[in-house]
Amino acid sequence: MSNADAAVPRAIATTASKTGATLPISFRIALRELRSGLRGFGIFLLCLILGVAALAGVRSLSSALGEGLTNRGQVILGGDAEFSLVHREAGAQEIAFLQSQGRLSQVSTMRAMTRSTKSDARALVELKAVDETYPLFGEVRLEGGGSLDEALAKRDGHWGVVADPVLLTRLGVAPGDLVQVGTLEFQVRHPLASEPDRLSEGLMFGPRLFMTREALAESGLVQPGSLVTNAYRMRMDTGGEGALRTLLEEVRTRFPDAGWRIKSRENAAPGVERFVARLTLFLSLVGLTALFVGGVGIANAVTNFLDARRRNIAILKCVGAPGRAIFEIYLIQVMILAALAIGIGLVIGAAIPIALAHLLADMLPLPLETGIYPLSLFAAAAFGVLVTLAFAIWPLGRARDIPAQSLFRDAITPARRLPHRPYIMAVAVVLLILVSVALATFEDKQLTLWYIFGLAAGFAILVGLGKALTWAAAKMPTKKTGPITRLAIGNLHRPAAPTVSVVLSLGLGLSLFVTLALVDTNLTRELQRNLPGQAPSFFFLDIQPDQHDRFEQMLKGLPGAHDIQSVPMLRGTVVSVNGVPSQQVKVDPEVAWVLRGDRGLTYSEIPPANSVITEGEWWPKDYSGEPLVSMAEDAARGMGLKVGDHLTVNVLGREITARIASLRQVEWRSLAMNFVLVFSPNALRGAPHTFLVTVKAPPGNEPEVLKVMSDAFPNSTAVRVKEALDTVNELMEQLLTAVRGANAVTLLVGVLVLAGALATGLRTRIYDAVVLKTFGARRQQLLVAYALEYGLLGLTTAIFAVVAGAAGSYAILTFAMQSSWTFSGEVAITAALLATCVTIAAGLMTTWAALRAKATPILRNE
Repeated sequence: MSNADAAVPRAIATTASKTGATLPISFRIALRELRSGLRGFGIFLLCLILGVAALAGVRSLSSALGEGLTNRGQVILGGDAEFSLVHREAGAQEIAFLQSQGRLSQVSTMRAMTRSTKSDARALVELKAVDETYPLFGEVRLEGGGSLDEALAKRDGHWGVVADPVLLTRLGVAPGDLVQVGTLEFQVRHPLASEPDRLSEGLMFGPRLFMTREALAESGLVQPGSLVTNAYRMRMDTGGEGALRTLLEEVRTRFPDAGWRIKSRENAAPGVERFVARLTLFLSLVGLTALFVGGVGIANAVTNFLDARRRNIAILKCVGAPGRAIFEIYLIQVMILAALAIGIGLVIGAAIPIALAHLLADMLPLPLETGIYPLSLFAAAAFGVLVTLAFAIWPLGRARDIPAQSLFRDAITPARRLPHRPYIMAVAVVLLILVSVALATFEDKQLTLWYIFGLAAGFAILVGLGKALTWAAAKMPTKKTGPITRLAIGNLHRPAAPTVSVVLSLGLGLSLFVTLALVDTNLTRELQRNLPGQAPSFFFLDIQPDQHDRFEQMLKGLPGAHDIQSVPMLRGTVVSVNGVPSQQVKVDPEVAWVLRGDRGLTYSEIPPANSVITEGEWWPKDYSGEPLVSMAEDAARGMGLKVGDHLTVNVLGREITARIASLRQVEWRSLAMNFVLVFSPNALRGAPHTFLVTVKAPPGNEPEVLKVMSDAFPNSTAVRVKEALDTVNELMEQLLTAVRGANAVTLLVGVLVLAGALATGLRTRIYDAVVLKTFGARRQQLLVAYALEYGLLGLTTAIFAVVAGAAGSYAILTFAMQSSWTFSGEVAITAALLATCVTIAAGLMTTWAALRAKATPILRNE
């Protein structure tokens, strides 16, 4: 034993014999022993740093986004408040009142088709028509400079437009060229560089095109029932949140039947906020998983550390040092190192949003408010401390209670006894606190609770799997096997074998990897292969009633066009459910979108295709009684509704109350025309509306269909399903990139923990290897035996990960996303190869010391 190691037992023995060990003395001794270095704590520190950094980074980034959305709410919304209407413009009284409260700007948005007069190329655009006061906040920047008003002004007989550079590329046009929108030709003036209020307008299926409201009126695009949104944005004369809330309440009271959707600077982009909250929750749970996986590494590191100090502990116990002193000394050392790792992790996590804001400022679609967010960092630190305690108390308690002679005997036959009951209870209390902190910190309590339950179940199953593998290896007949195979199988159940730790450390991270990989594979398959085959080629919007028959006849005459379907379409807002205002109705979060904003509505005499009536009855033809509505079953269940209940919708300022006559099971994945709410014809037939027409055509015929129909009906809008799916795919890819990044952290922590688990029994393995080589075993034989041992461990873990990942992905896709699920053999094989290769590589790297150890020093010391 070295002088440094010997000093510790002497110090403890002296102080313990005189006064009994107290915390200050234990603290001084712990600091003295730490002077010998941090050897054996590298994986401990790395696991804790990565886990805390992941949590701190995700929570800090979420806080930075939240602050950015809040602080820039006026710019994102384009005003202090926005009042939007679908299909119609505000009346004179409504406009007069809004103008009396502040400066007003009107913005009209709709989807439209644009055509290059030079190349005849066509593209769907998200059209935005603005007035001279736009924008009230922020600035529209154009490539090359200049003002938006000048760019859109009418010159030389042509109105100007400003277009997203993507649109110019698609059409093959440049500034100065002409494009047709509706019945007018416009001159492209400038490419668009930035749009201040882009985030408030949700998902876009086409590039942006700016024009004036006067030009939109002349284009012939706006007809009765056209799907155009008119937003009235206000810059208030008086500031303050109280004044804003008073204004919003007065608007609702003064115009209760207006049917507009109201947003304020406090919720400028509610869809974005919901997306950020969901993504933050998911990534936080993944980060928590990484921290829990790292907890196994913490337990292994503490075990290794105590193993290296077993002589000190045995001597201390022999000279009378109380067990409490042993526990205090090493717990203090562990927590000091944990504080160091947590501090480093917090610094890294706090720097993530700051680094992103500076390095990716031009690429980030969301505003970041850089700064230090103490609550986010405190939550990450709390998780780090609690996980450290939960996984360190167990091995520390075991060392505290084992008699001195057992510690000496551990050198050959490590004892396997549980800690004393108070330590087990302490671990349970820490875990309970950790769950409470998670529920208090994460937004969705139910999902968080289910996730923690799944994590705990995964731990229990993996521990059971590791013990089952140990038992099976011990019972396996090996008389007829070769010596190398016997050695490999024996290593799985020998004393101090890392079997359970290896399965546990790699199993959780790999299970998460398989789950996300299967979700990714199924969603990609659904979006790229199955849906395009089922879905229509085009959705044609804004077909006027007097155009409908002629539109269908012309479409039927085009080569390859088939499966033509059409339904009347208009927009409305659900304002009350069974007489309760929609804002006060408690619904399942999965169907809350039904009550947010305006919805597509239709009427029909017969049940829609791709749906089955599950409750109630459809109305008879020529029905003329009270208004009836058929509702999608999943939406009704989520809102707690049944046949006989009532819904009130606002359509063009008129409220219509309808009784639910039936519920329908809808096949949404087909992308065929279907609506959450389908009314009886007598309820909506008199309202101004347009028709929605779908058609299927072979890919080679799609360009001709688009050209002929857009030329004949310039006011119509064609949405090509493939392009819409490409947009969704792009968003999914961005989301999955973030998820894969978090998953990579979990896998990295798992590999680190794996290395630590393998290092736990390294001392015993070195001794075994030296004895075997002394009796004639060659290094190559030991290498093969170790590779076989680690291969069996990796393959067993992979089998569990594939089963657990398949079950997890099935639950996510089937119950959460209502999508189909197919098992992927490719993902399973990849997981198996990954687990086996990683385990073999980590095992051989870790145990290389056993292969090259010299016999004489080891045998002499033992």
